[in-house]
Amino acid sequence: MLVVIGPPFSGSDDEFARLAGVTGLVPYELRTKLRAGVWGVVRALGEPASAAGLAERLRGAGFRAAVLDPAVGYDPQRRFVALQALSVEGDQCTLHLRGRDIPIPLRALLTIVRGEVQPGTRGASASSASATYRAVNPSMAELGALREQSLAPRLDAFAAADLHFGTVLWAARIDARSFRFPDLVGGPESTSDGPARQLEALCDGLARLAGVRVDRGSKLSSLLSFTGRPSIARSQTPAPASVGAGRGSAPPPADDRFDAYSRLVAEAERLTQLGRAE
Repeated sequence: MLVVIGPPFSGSDDEFARLAGVTGLVPYELRTKLRAGVWGVVRALGEPASAAGLAERLRGAGFRAAVLDPAVGYDPQRRFVALQALSVEGDQCTLHLRGRDIPIPLRALLTIVRGEVQPGTRGASASSASATYRAVNPSMAELGALREQSLAPRLDAFAAADLHFGTVLWAARIDARSFRFPDLVGGPESTSDGPARQLEALCDGLARLAGVRVDRGSKLSSLLSFTGRPSIARSQTPAPASVGAGRGSAPPPADDRFDAYSRLVAEAERLTQLGRAE
C-alpha cells in the first residue's frame, strides 16, 4: 500500500521536519521522495493497517494524506475514453464523444491530469536505466550516446489531459492533436497557438470554472516508481457501455506509465476530497 501526501504540500523546512517526526525518516530521504505541489509517496507498506495508521498520523500533523493500492493504476474499470470536443454552459459541461454527448455538472469534475502520452509499454524506467549505467561504470562515449538518446525528440508522444470525475470511474482523455478546442472563458487566446499551448490554456480555464486542480506532476512525482508494468486492460479494452462511445470506436492511445499515474492521482484526489482517505 502507498501512503501518499499531496497539495497543498509546499516542501518547506518546517513540513519536512514535521514529516520526519511522524514517519521516523530523515528529512534528506523525504526530500528525495516528495516535491512541492505534487502527490508523492511517503512510504510503501505491505500491511494495510500499518499504512492506514501512518496516513492517520500524517493527517493529524496537518498533511493531506491517503492510502493507495498500486493496483488502482491498472484497474480495468478505470478506462479512458477519447474526448472529441467539450462545451460549457453555465454550471454544466457537455462531453462530446464519438457517437454520444454526455452532460455532466462542472462540480462533478474531480481533477485534471495534464501530461505527455507515449503510446506503448516501456519496460525499464529511467531510474532503473541510470542505476544500470552506474553499475557498469560507462565510458564517456556511452554517456554521450545515452544523453543524445534522452534528448532525441519522441515523435510518437503527444500532449494530453485526463478529465476525472467524482461520480464515475472512467475518465475522458483529450488528445491535443485531434481535439476541437472550445472558446472557453479563460481558455485559448488564439487559435493560432499550437495544440500543446491551447491544451494548457484549456486546462487552466476549465479548472478555474470548476474550482479544481490541474496536476502536472507526471514527470516529477515519486508515484512514477510504482507505474510502468504492462497493464492487462490496455488499449484493447472497449469503453464502458454506459459511456456510449459508439460502435467501432477505438479507445485513446494508451501509455502504461502515464495511465497508471493519472489513475493514482485521481484516486488520491477522490479519497481526500470525498472524505474516504483511509
